[in-house]
Amino acid sequence: MRGPGRTARRAPRAAARITALVVVLAAGGLAAGAASASGTQGIAARGTITSLTYRCRFPSGPRPVRVTVSASVPAAASTGKPIQPGGVSLTMTLPSAGVSGLAGLHAATVGAAARLAVSVSEGRSGTSVVWPGITKRPVPRPPHGSLTLTTAGAVPPVTASTAGEVILTAAGLSVTFTGGRAAAPAPAPGPARSPAPAAGGLAATAGPPATPGKPAAAPGTPATGGTTLQVTCALARGQRATLASVPVTGAAARQPRQSPTAGICPKLPPGGLKLNPRFPPPPHPPLTLEAHAPSQGCAFTTGYADVRKLKGAALIAPALTNVDQALTTLANTTNKVNYLQLQNAAQLDFNGLHEFPPSTATFLTFGFVPTTATLELIEHGTINIFVVGPANPFIHCQPNRFRTCDSVATVFSRLSARIAPGSVRVNGVPLDVGSQCETPQFDVVATGTSASKPPYSIQFGGPLTATVTIPPFKHCGVGENLDPIFNAAISGPQNFNLLTQGELCSVIGAVGCDNHGKPKIPTPLREVSG
Repeated sequence: MRGPGRTARRAPRAAARITALVVVLAAGGLAAGAASASGTQGIAARGTITSLTYRCRFPSGPRPVRVTVSASVPAAASTGKPIQPGGVSLTMTLPSAGVSGLAGLHAATVGAAARLAVSVSEGRSGTSVVWPGITKRPVPRPPHGSLTLTTAGAVPPVTASTAGEVILTAAGLSVTFTGGRAAAPAPAPGPARSPAPAAGGLAATAGPPATPGKPAAAPGTPATGGTTLQVTCALARGQRATLASVPVTGAAARQPRQSPTAGICPKLPPGGLKLNPRFPPPPHPPLTLEAHAPSQGCAFTTGYADVRKLKGAALIAPALTNVDQALTTLANTTNKVNYLQLQNAAQLDFNGLHEFPPSTATFLTFGFVPTTATLELIEHGTINIFVVGPANPFIHCQPNRFRTCDSVATVFSRLSARIAPGSVRVNGVPLDVGSQCETPQFDVVATGTSASKPPYSIQFGGPLTATVTIPPFKHCGVGENLDPIFNAAISGPQNFNLLTQGELCSVIGAVGCDNHGKPKIPTPLREVSG
């Protein structure tokens, strides 16, 4: 009888402590905002004004829009300390043809929410952040002529890990127009390409989240619904889009382990890799011939993983994947069927462990508290890669119930997520989450197709997309139950991932390898369409 009694008394105390933690986080975030995240406090700031031209997709077609970005940035910064831009505003001048597209809002006044993707580079390292802003109040919509709108808002900081220069460059832009009132925050923009991430690099709200089920950065057609109109914009060519540069001094900050790049593909286990029985291959047509001629290769995969609730994306460090290619080949070459299926097994290899390299990112928890953590993604069982398409792509193809006329690769994996012990910092203050703060296992299904732009193939690599449901975290905290904090901020559905596989480096003949016989590390794609 005493046990339940103690439990009943503990529960309110635990809830109170969690509430207290939230209050502490909120207070820390307010202090950071007042002191410019303490990293650039006391350092003189300088104003920047950048005039750009964007091509925005209105209902009537692409139109040029003049955009002026104003901001204040620190004159200098130190490694490991946040660089906090302030006073950020964006002034858009819509041409008459663009203004006419706002007539569908059926409102005399118009508000707007803008989300500007900003590429952040530090030497060869790169990441992306989003600068959001909204109009203070709606403005009258003119029946003719141009329209000028100004949005403003707080933007996230970035942190440099090495001395040098941090360069902020404008990329994609998304604007949501709202009739009759100020707009709510717009969906994420389509960011342009940025410098390739490298070991170390920048900690930031590491990229705009992609719309679930859609490319992470493709400038699409306008989306309308009710009294809103969403317009995506891309920079017009031939412009210098640098917003600001900040010199950084100090010793290099400590970085997590990174994936090895030396050597060729890791050795396969005796007998090679086996397909994961959890993910059966797709059905194939009758009278299909079967062959077995596996060959080994390996490739690096990197990319971006959205955390939908935090409105950001984490850069995934390049992961080396061992591939046992063409374990089984199923083919039916008759003209009416014209079917091919390749069954491949793969396995991650990071210092001999079957997992992704640890990836560190900083997000704005509750919208304003900079929180940094290192995430480890662990593989359970092998990865199945099933490629289905026409056996002979050069003859006339008619889709059937077994395949399309394009080659489609489906990648099945079973993962769990773990927050690395000692890696969590809230506004720069360590938060002990223990050594077992992790999710249960969950399935991830990614797809790539020869019809996308750029295309995907298992041999030459390319974009793979997936929408992931992150299960609840468990066993987080030391002396306190922090599970609800992580589950409220991270766990849930519709987390869009855009991964980029590099070219497969074959063990025999070194086909697809660099000059030293090693797999090439790809630049993570910022956009894909189709």
